[in-house]
Amino acid sequence: MNGNKSLAKNSVYNVVYKLLNVLFPLLTATYVARVLLAAGVGKVSYAQNIVAYFTAIAALGIPNYGTKEIAMVRENKNKINKLFTELFLINFISTLVCTIAYYTMIFSVNYFQENIQLYIVVGFAIILNVINVDWFYQGIEEYAYIALRSFGVKLVSLFCIFMFIRTPEDISIYATIYCLGIGGNNIFNIINLKKHNVRFSIAAISVKRHLKPIFILLASVMAVGIYTMLDTTMIGIMCQDTNVGYYTNAMRLVKILISVVTAIGGVLLPRLSYYHSQGMNDECSKVVSKVFSIMLFLFLPCEIGLFLVAGQVMPLLFGESFAPGVMTLRLASLLIGTLGFSNLFGTQVLLTFGAEKKLLIATITGAVTNIVLNLILIPKLAQNGAVIASVISETLVTVVAVIFSSKYIKIYLNRKLIISLILASIGLATSVLCIQSVVSNVIVKLSLSVVMGASVYMLINIATKNPIIGDVLAIVKKK
Repeated sequence: MNGNKSLAKNSVYNVVYKLLNVLFPLLTATYVARVLLAAGVGKVSYAQNIVAYFTAIAALGIPNYGTKEIAMVRENKNKINKLFTELFLINFISTLVCTIAYYTMIFSVNYFQENIQLYIVVGFAIILNVINVDWFYQGIEEYAYIALRSFGVKLVSLFCIFMFIRTPEDISIYATIYCLGIGGNNIFNIINLKKHNVRFSIAAISVKRHLKPIFILLASVMAVGIYTMLDTTMIGIMCQDTNVGYYTNAMRLVKILISVVTAIGGVLLPRLSYYHSQGMNDECSKVVSKVFSIMLFLFLPCEIGLFLVAGQVMPLLFGESFAPGVMTLRLASLLIGTLGFSNLFGTQVLLTFGAEKKLLIATITGAVTNIVLNLILIPKLAQNGAVIASVISETLVTVVAVIFSSKYIKIYLNRKLIISLILASIGLATSVLCIQSVVSNVIVKLSLSVVMGASVYMLINIATKNPIIGDVLAIVKKK
């Protein structure tokens, strides 16, 4: 175990990586929304949504499974080469099958003919999955490389969007740049394998042993996909392109906050896998408890704050054509905590302890609930109905995942932490509501709300001696 790769450093790098993955779409969306408008954004988002089903199937669940397996054999080069070859071969075959299936579908179904060029271009994302080996770098905890690589590729993509997206007809160009961004990451990953002396090792490979856990994970991924991707699909079928646009950009903002905070827990899987393989289950409980406390500390102000300032954020970022999406964003803010904790207890904890079937049960429960609620709510409430369905189903998934996880780990909660967070949250909400009722200028109102809310939240936590604040200050002093 490389001591230089501390959880703290990995968390920082993973936060940067996740932030770039969502900040890039946000920066581009702010510009693109004003060029393509809600209808254009909706068309591209719907096409990307269709492709996401095929990409998820092509990946099979290897991203999570590969991270865990690489982490367990990271000290043995021969085992790493053998494992890498086996998983790469499985991914290659599945990607080839999914690529053929996707292009057969769009060329044979009349529904896709109106925007066939867009669907052809967006489909490149499936092809590029064949060289997606991010799971290898996560397994060996190379989060610094992942973050730096992502920054470079995102910067080039951002430049291209500002240069080439000029009119509402440029939706295919926008989709092309998006796919090239994915391809850039994957190409750098393949080139960088030489640095780690990773080679294909065909001798004595055993693909069969991976199939059962991978397909169980695939079932979980597809179940999750049903209530994360099916929302957009059903809105596109039952409503208009503009409704897809409102929903997509509202969820994009929420996912920024979720991704940044869950990135702290995202580095857990390789570390927990290592601790578990060494029989250090008490260490697993301590690490998960610490991450849970930090995530709770960050999720609460994000959720409360976004709910209260949604009226300024949506039209300010995306233009007045997205004003009808304010309520959508307000409802979507309620997903921040539930999505974050379902990732922690589901993807991180259950996978570490080999409980893929329990993760599948949790996700299927949420998927079924989501489908039923979507069918009832979307015809009545459009994109707002989809968000309500997601909040309810995701909360259910989190509860089930926590119940299953309790068999393997114990969560230690500090009473002082809970009291501090409650008081700080009340202070944050009160200060923001006061500003919202007094200030009229949109930009000033938003700026003051963010600064004042964050300041009050931090000051109350410091005054009440929240133990998380103490941990952060201790790290700063030490550094």
